[in-house]
Amino acid sequence: MVKKSLFLCSLTCCLMISPAFAQTIKVGYIDLEKIQQTYKGFKDIQVQFDKAVKESQDKVRVMREEVDDLKQKYEARKLMMTEEKRKEDEQVIDRKEQDLLQYIQSTQQELAQKEQTLLKPLQEKIFGIVSTLAKTENYTYVFDSSALIYVDPVKGSDLTGRVLEELQKEVK
Repeated sequence: MVKKSLFLCSLTCCLMISPAFAQTIKVGYIDLEKIQQTYKGFKDIQVQFDKAVKESQDKVRVMREEVDDLKQKYEARKLMMTEEKRKEDEQVIDRKEQDLLQYIQSTQQELAQKEQTLLKPLQEKIFGIVSTLAKTENYTYVFDSSALIYVDPVKGSDLTGRVLEELQKEVK
């Protein structure tokens, strides 16, 4: 019983103190999705990434066509082949299929790494701009709007436009 009343007392004290702290908290948010859609730097990165994806897709298509061609030729001739030749051709087809799967897996990893490499400088630039805004204007918290459920428009500040302005300064 003592623990319960101590807990209630602590909770009451926290609730009474928290309005005082709430007055010193300044919350801002940015819409990263809007920045990605609007800022040219993201569009340039997307073009580079799409080019790498297309090159990989083209190579996968060529490798897949090669495997399909081998399978088709094998099926057309397999009744006329010796058992040894059939096994040999099947092994070649299996090896080519494995090569294709390995290439796909390694390419996915490489593309994910390339995307991170391309995005990192821009993410760091945005973080720097947000940090500077937060420090100079005394924001306690700055969130990405996708992580927010509700923000009081009077108490919360949308910093997206200001971040975009700072990013645009570097483009000119």
